Amino acid sequence: IEELRCERARLETFISRLKSASSDERLALLDAVVVSGRHVRVPRSLPQTSEPEQSADYLHDDGHRSAARQDCTEVEKDSSDEEPDLALFASIDDTGIASSFGPSSALNQPAKGSISRRQRDDREVNDAVRNRLIANAALQRQQEHVLTSMPDIHGVSTDLALHLLDIHWSRQHHTFPLTYRPAIMRDLATGGPNCSIFLLYAIFAWSSKLSNRLDVRDDPLDPTTAGRRFFQRCDQLLAEQTLLTFPSIPTVMALLLLGSTYNARGETSKGWLCTGYALRMVFDLGLHLDPKEGDSSPEEAELRRRVFWAAFICDKLQSLYLGRPTMIHLRDAHVSHDFQDTFEELEPWRPEPDYTSALNPVSLPLRPTMVHSVSTFQQFCLLSKIMTKIINKFYVVGASSRNAKAGLQAVDDALQNWKHSLPKDLHFEPQVVSVLTDHYPSPNIMTLHATFHSLIILLHRPFISDGHLRLITAPEVSWKRCTSTAQSITSIVLAYQAAYTLQAAPYILSYALYVSCTIHVRNAAAERSRARERSSVLASSLNCLDELCKVNPGVKRPASIIRRLMATNGLSHDIEQTTQDVLSTSPLDLDAILATFPRNSTNASPGNGTSIHAYDSAQAQADSTAKFPGMGESRIGFENAHQPRLDYFDFQDPLYGHMDGSMAPFHSMYDVHFGQNGQG
Repeated sequence: IEELRCERARLETFISRLKSASSDERLALLDAVVVSGRHVRVPRSLPQTSEPEQSADYLHDDGHRSAARQDCTEVEKDSSDEEPDLALFASIDDTGIASSFGPSSALNQPAKGSISRRQRDDREVNDAVRNRLIANAALQRQQEHVLTSMPDIHGVSTDLALHLLDIHWSRQHHTFPLTYRPAIMRDLATGGPNCSIFLLYAIFAWSSKLSNRLDVRDDPLDPTTAGRRFFQRCDQLLAEQTLLTFPSIPTVMALLLLGSTYNARGETSKGWLCTGYALRMVFDLGLHLDPKEGDSSPEEAELRRRVFWAAFICDKLQSLYLGRPTMIHLRDAHVSHDFQDTFEELEPWRPEPDYTSALNPVSLPLRPTMVHSVSTFQQFCLLSKIMTKIINKFYVVGASSRNAKAGLQAVDDALQNWKHSLPKDLHFEPQVVSVLTDHYPSPNIMTLHATFHSLIILLHRPFISDGHLRLITAPEVSWKRCTSTAQSITSIVLAYQAAYTLQAAPYILSYALYVSCTIHVRNAAAERSRARERSSVLASSLNCLDELCKVNPGVKRPASIIRRLMATNGLSHDIEQTTQDVLSTSPLDLDAILATFPRNSTNASPGNGTSIHAYDSAQAQADSTAKFPGMGESRIGFENAHQPRLDYFDFQDPLYGHMDGSMAPFHSMYDVHFGQNGQG
């Protein structure tokens, strides 16, 4: 709405100046207008003309035009970094009627009134709707036992199917509730529209990796065959039922589950495609539009909101893993995350039945811990919006040092405000938790905090690794933030391991641990006087990363990146681990830290004037493009391949795109440049 208001103000100004301009000035103004097909764009800054002073009647027409134009500059400045030009989504047909590109367009407003008005309405809790949804959730939970009387569930023995569903509801579902249990379990029994065979088999495929039962494997002796027949059945259903041609909410949920599963398995091409199809369907189904009052039942509105936000989160996480642009922009995130069904909020967390036997009884929580599923999901939604800003401002095409410094403080403040605004039940300070404590937060809360800490490193590390940014800010401050945050992540993972083991941990926990290891390695290499302590916390983290590989084979890639980084910096893999926190009080040797990063942009290290000999990033890009044609373009995005990216030459241990399979040749090139032999 603000963008459209500003566009209108620009058009009014343009027409006024055009009317009063001389012939030459009129030609200059018209030349400044960009016409592309049916699209007409007036530039934000017009050529200077000898425009006569305008009347007070025009400047203050309707009492607000002048103020509107004055506000537009700030609106454009705030939105330009993360929002595309909405004018590109509008068109004018042959009769002169303006329209947008269909009901899923960003210009299609789901309700009358301003966004702020709808947001205020969202905050007004409808007790009747909430009570109705909670009562329905409780009723449906009681009726789930009806499924036990079925001879089989779509070709899978009832016992095995319910076992895999139990794993799903106790694990993935609480990380971010993509699947709405009351609707799915009811329609599974009744054949309703919210549960399809494709969705069911996607759940089975995801859950199989966490099952200890041999009947989920094609080969009982080979754990890697777990769930194989469910993945194959999903492929068959996609083809036989032409599911990609007829979008539906169950198909969106299934594709998002499969996309996340494939990425965690290291099959990133399949993961990218599945998630991409799901995200396109989100727009095709209009899930990015908040349900209008009266147009949807309370259950349908709840389901649509959960699916949209789960898709939004999956989109951002996949962008981090693969280093590719996001598909759902912040301008699309106007769907309410005030979820009404809070039935699961105060449920006690419990491991799935057969998983308990595999745990050391000492590792189980000694007293119940509440799962806080809904509030954790809401906070994940808010955190993912900050994640989007970090990706857009610091990592994707268009991110540059010109606006990085200004964005640093704003995004850092947003992260700290997010943490300070957490509900009391979601607070967690990993440094005060020991392995002997009798209470841990639920796994989804630990994952939420690990993700938060990884974003701090994502925000601050470019200000150490990028030569240009080291001159416009204080890298010592950023590195200290990275160091303390890396320790927090390791503490969270060790607490997670002590409470629940890492056998069923989600991939996002592996990513956070990988990010922390990129800091631990450099501290161990730089602080030779405390090498043993620094190396021991690195060893603890790396051992956890190796354990996480068992359930998510895709973790092998980040683990190998860390080992390559250790070899580059002369660190032995045979190091003794510890569970103790390492809090350094020794002075920071910034030059030693900077020396552990690839020498991309020519710069002098701040503080003592000592130069860090630079490796020219432009030459590196040219060399890599010559050796591996097209790789540079695929790595940094879909357009403007020569535009610099802040983190571009950090491919030795990238925080953005570490799972991108197209980067494998770059690792080989790095080994040649820096004298390695392809470690890992």
